[in-house]
Amino acid sequence: MKVEIVTHRDGKEATVGFEYEKRFEAERPMVLDVLLQAQARTMPDLAFRYGCRARNCGVCTVDINGKPRIACRARAREGDTISPVATLPVLSDLVVRRDGIARQMRGRLSSGGQGNNLNVEAPEAYHDLTACIECYACLDKCPMHARNFDGGLPGDVQNAEDLPDASKGYRWGNPFSLLKLQRIRIDPLTTDAGRQAAVDNAIDLGLDACVGCAGCKCGVGIDLMGQVVGELLEAAKDRLPSSKT
Repeated sequence: MKVEIVTHRDGKEATVGFEYEKRFEAERPMVLDVLLQAQARTMPDLAFRYGCRARNCGVCTVDINGKPRIACRARAREGDTISPVATLPVLSDLVVRRDGIARQMRGRLSSGGQGNNLNVEAPEAYHDLTACIECYACLDKCPMHARNFDGGLPGDVQNAEDLPDASKGYRWGNPFSLLKLQRIRIDPLTTDAGRQAAVDNAIDLGLDACVGCAGCKCGVGIDLMGQVVGELLEAAKDRLPSSKT
């Protein structure tokens, strides 16, 4: 099975062909299997991440034919092109800089204190949102996140020096940051002030970009539009522009 792997070295992009050798006739390898074999046999310096068995799920996300996929869960197919996710700056080969997303939330994740009853059960929707593995597949085609790169993507920026400083956290948000804020809103231990602060933070991160947006897709199947974005838009509807549809 032949695939193409896009590498990034010293600011230059190259596409390298690799033929995966199946370990048994009926094998349907995952993309991560392909990358591991490529590194072991012909590309010893191939850089990519995976966190299987290390409680670091989600970091193996790559683009497969231009769409973000979790490498350890996505089946590889003949002719696939494997490349780094287009929504974050590339460090080397398939490794992208992820810390700008996490740093963005510093100082924004406060529940405002706790209620008096610590024995209250969280709603089912709260538990649904804990399924997030921080793969950042939801950044794909996100107009809010694209604002961090002047409306484009990191790969569209010709000069790396023009990229925002990820060490300071990105200015504009994304579905992942909205999910974190929505979890605070529906946490039964969050105070009224904490819920309002979560909405305020969502607006500050660019929630208006979600008005009229076709929607975002989660790598593990969380209903981001229904359980996160839609809920925040409803909570902030009097402070946002009308639908752009």
